[in-house]
Amino acid sequence: MAELDTSKWNVLYPNYINSKKTVPEGRRIGLEKGVEHPRPQEMAEVCEFLKIPHVLEMGKSYPRDWMPDGRVRVLLKTPEGKVTHPEIHTKKALMLKMGELIPKLTSRANGPLPPAIPGLELLGPQAASAAASAAASAEGAPQGREARKEAKRAENKANKKKK
Repeated sequence: MAELDTSKWNVLYPNYINSKKTVPEGRRIGLEKGVEHPRPQEMAEVCEFLKIPHVLEMGKSYPRDWMPDGRVRVLLKTPEGKVTHPEIHTKKALMLKMGELIPKLTSRANGPLPPAIPGLELLGPQAASAAASAAASAEGAPQGREARKEAKRAENKANKKKK
């Protein structure tokens, strides 16, 4: 089977429907219709539910906000001009429908998820404490650096005496 060319499909980034973002930060729908910290997986789940052809691309980031990882490509109209969903014909209509359906997902039953930090979700629950300890040790870094410099000077001095 030939692979589909998705380069002409519409692209949806999570920032487009994020109610915590401003319009200059990339939000494209109203605050009241947006979703708090949507994830690309949730957007793909809504497309799956609506039976809209889509591709989840996790290695891609929104240029204005490059930290959140992922986007969804959707096919709203075929190259022949036929719509793929009877009710949703535009990107804006799909974003509004996502804003309506994402809060109803079972993964959101306990409320909105915190914003994703790349890498931390892969490490497990200890990742948060490790990140906190790394931040705490960063405060003491200059003192440790000075100690390393002093040790290096002493080592160089000892090497010169041997020669």
